[in-house]
Amino acid sequence: MLVFLLGLVTAPAAVLLLVAACCVGATPSGWAYAVGGAVLSAGLLTKRWRRWRGLTRAGLGLLVLVAGARLVLVEGRGLHTLRLPDEGGRLVNRLVDERDGTLLAAHALLLSGRLPRSDTRDFVPALESAFSRLREAEGLSATPAIATWLGLQSPEAFDAVVIPAEGHAAPETAVVFLHGYTGNFAVYCWQMARAVRAISALTVCPSVGPMGDWWSGGGEETLERTFAWLARRGVRRVYLGGLSNGGVGASVLVGRAAHPGLELRGLLLISGASTKVPPPRVPVLLVEGTHDSMMPARLMREVARRAGPLATYVELDSGHFAFLDRHEACEKAIASWLLEREREARP
Repeated sequence: MLVFLLGLVTAPAAVLLLVAACCVGATPSGWAYAVGGAVLSAGLLTKRWRRWRGLTRAGLGLLVLVAGARLVLVEGRGLHTLRLPDEGGRLVNRLVDERDGTLLAAHALLLSGRLPRSDTRDFVPALESAFSRLREAEGLSATPAIATWLGLQSPEAFDAVVIPAEGHAAPETAVVFLHGYTGNFAVYCWQMARAVRAISALTVCPSVGPMGDWWSGGGEETLERTFAWLARRGVRRVYLGGLSNGGVGASVLVGRAAHPGLELRGLLLISGASTKVPPPRVPVLLVEGTHDSMMPARLMREVARRAGPLATYVELDSGHFAFLDRHEACEKAIASWLLEREREARP
């Protein structure tokens, strides 16, 4: 009887997983989890009939098999999710494909009305395209989003996506990119790294909580520990950037978080900045969507105006998710700005 009741509990979740897999066009591992859960639930509900007793074992076996395969096989070619500052790793970050969870969350947010329609016209197709490019370039890779939503991030032990410069084992320049609301995602960090390749720098994307509240005490300490980790690795120059809430956090922390061994060369703000702090004293690039209703363009223009000649402002025909649906234009703007900063810094 207890087994049957357990089946009644797991069956709705299994059905939802199958529906979700259909809606998001799940990856092979996502489908395996969904089918395994459905078979397991069917086995629990029919275990009283002897001829169906193998279903429970089959479903459980499939779930164990796909989880084991991901634990063994998931390792990006050039993209690594590390736990800093000890450079360890969390196995839990390998269990679920970032594409499945992110697209599921995106559909849920759209259905709930949490995301403005004016900002999300091309949001899901742009996400799908980004994940396709990521998979082609990196293969199977871990995601810090799982540990974030499990509440495992702290300044003492936080996940970071680390993408080395191509052909440069020990670069002296790095870009630290702060994530926005809902947490850190490898796909955003990878897109930033594509632009950062222009200056052969290291890209590091640390994690704070799901809110992306970098302006908090924990956020500031996490950034300071990221800077310290970079300095120990021989990095001497750093650019600080952020997306959405990460942009707001970067504009706040640029005047607070620092490391004596690092030269801060500039600030990259994408779809987010704070108008309540003094203007930055370093060159700043601001990339914004004209139709952004979550971080209105007028606010980003005001930040650029206050920064004066230190500011480079780029406005794109997009909403809040310009970094996704106008990724080529964003990459070009970021790469060009970084190259210009490096040229100006040369003796």
